[in-house]
Amino acid sequence: TYKPNDMKFKITFLFIAPLIFLSCSQEPIESPDDLVANLFNAETSGGQNSVNLYEDTFIAAQNINVGTALVELIDGVVVVTYETEGDWVIEETHLFVGPLSELPTNGAGNPKIGQFPLSETHTGGTTLVVYTTTTPLPLGECVYVAAHAVVTNTVTGESETAWFNGDPIGGNSWAMMSEVCH
Repeated sequence: TYKPNDMKFKITFLFIAPLIFLSCSQEPIESPDDLVANLFNAETSGGQNSVNLYEDTFIAAQNINVGTALVELIDGVVVVTYETEGDWVIEETHLFVGPLSELPTNGAGNPKIGQFPLSETHTGGTTLVVYTTTTPLPLGECVYVAAHAVVTNTVTGESETAWFNGDPIGGNSWAMMSEVCH
């Protein structure tokens, strides 16, 4: 039975009343994962719809972090960005974006970087290289990105091969790739 001065009733009411108010809210409450996903989906770049598909380290000599690897989808088109930091510059880039079955490899399963469709030599202390694919990636489709470079340390003169951090391609090399989906 209820007694106005009953302390149990007052404490129970203080805890239940806010729950009743919150449960009557008309807007759904988002989980932290939903909030993060919505932030990525809402991100824009220069007025274009941009989704960050992949971001990780750019690794030289199997264990030296030389910068950032970024794969974005901008208006359905895959954009791949190589960016070095510190004393590292980019001398060459080789990029494959496509189905795994089309990745150029030799008989041992090692990638043939010289046959990657996008390739370029860079001069003048290049620290940023951006490639844009020409064909939009259809919704629901996935591609593999294998991004290789030759980088040089401007202080030591050390020159190394570098890959975007990802999953091993196979063979007996440390080459890496990542699957990205739209």
